[in-house]
Amino acid sequence: MNNASAPYLLEGLAGLSPAQRRQAVATVVFRVWETPAVLLGEIPPTQALTAIAAIAAGLPGAAGLPWVDDRLLAAACPNVTSELAGRALSALDVIVGRDSASVPLELHVTDGEAAGALLNDLRDVLMDGLRLGGR
Repeated sequence: MNNASAPYLLEGLAGLSPAQRRQAVATVVFRVWETPAVLLGEIPPTQALTAIAAIAAGLPGAAGLPWVDDRLLAAACPNVTSELAGRALSALDVIVGRDSASVPLELHVTDGEAAGALLNDLRDVLMDGLRLGGR
């Protein structure tokens, strides 16, 4: 599963029960946050970004955003708490190099502007998710 594409990963997440899906994405973002070096092998950036997107898609702020398609909605993490949103935000910061513990990654994209906009949207949705309080 380490070399799987995002659509394949989304399909796998969608096939899990809501509790299993939540556990799977929570484990990925926790591992990335706790040990950023996992991005160099054990958990590829694609897998980590897919987990982050599934968490963000489960937040109210993602509704109506262009990157939230039917596949992502089917894989969305249910019952996202502010703690989980915060972990996902921390993992995103590690991936994009905003964290002091970040590891050097080369992410190849065909449209850098679109990728940047997506990462900013993810960050904004997760920041809003932090405001959920004790939920």
